[in-house]
Amino acid sequence: MATTPQAPDGRDPPGDAGDAASGDASVPATSRALVAALRAALTARDLALVAPLAVPAYDAAVAPAQRLPAPPSGRAAPLALVIGNHRAMWPRFVAAMAAAPARAAVPDPLDAWVEAELAAAVTAAIAAAAPGTTWVARYAHTLPPTVAIQRAAAIAGLAHLSPSHLCVHPTYGPWIGLRAVVVVDADGARARSAAGAAAVRLRARGGCADAFAAAAVAAGVPAGTAELAAGWRRWLAVRDACPVGRRHRRDEVQLRYHYTKDPAALAEAIAAATAAADR
Repeated sequence: MATTPQAPDGRDPPGDAGDAASGDASVPATSRALVAALRAALTARDLALVAPLAVPAYDAAVAPAQRLPAPPSGRAAPLALVIGNHRAMWPRFVAAMAAAPARAAVPDPLDAWVEAELAAAVTAAIAAAAPGTTWVARYAHTLPPTVAIQRAAAIAGLAHLSPSHLCVHPTYGPWIGLRAVVVVDADGARARSAAGAAAVRLRARGGCADAFAAAAVAAGVPAGTAELAAGWRRWLAVRDACPVGRRHRRDEVQLRYHYTKDPAALAEAIAAATAAADR
């Protein structure tokens, strides 16, 4: 499997395969400049996985409670983007918490930070490219769920939804976070992106399906979030079973926080980042 070189600071270099705007061809020409502005603004904040989503296809595939809101114009196919990240977002988040410790003390500081960063990026992009255009976000962390984020990523061609219920990106494998779907009152895609077919080929490319299935059986099915957190290493083994994207695996502290939301893990990351900055 081909790999891309890593930047000297350990971050994923610009232009990696995961950042390609392969699905933009499905967006009407009238909205492509806006999509480019949104992608640039989001990527600058390390929300670097951005893919157009065909709202009609998504709404037809999900329960009514998870359908996307209609924009004020009443467009049947508004512009929608699935937004996610790979591991490069973590250092930016940790630095923000180190700079403002009170932000790390709130419940779910990562979710709160993602909401603030996403809103700032989208607001700036729309102000520059389409002033006055309205938008709304549906966040993956909202409970009860208001968006079927994994289904959205699969329909957008951003990632393959595996039988183990993990999304696998063609470059980053299962080492991604799916954060939100943003709906903008502009013309959007009407049909599923052809790029979605490429994601399905991950089965043949990496053999993830069989590896996931075996690891998932060993891990068992957690009864809820508490059991998932308690047995998180078993579910980490499910992710580790996939050969796609291994060089993009998160570090140990980031993984512990991802699975458990343990404030001590975040505190450890902040302490390490502060010590590194002081050297």
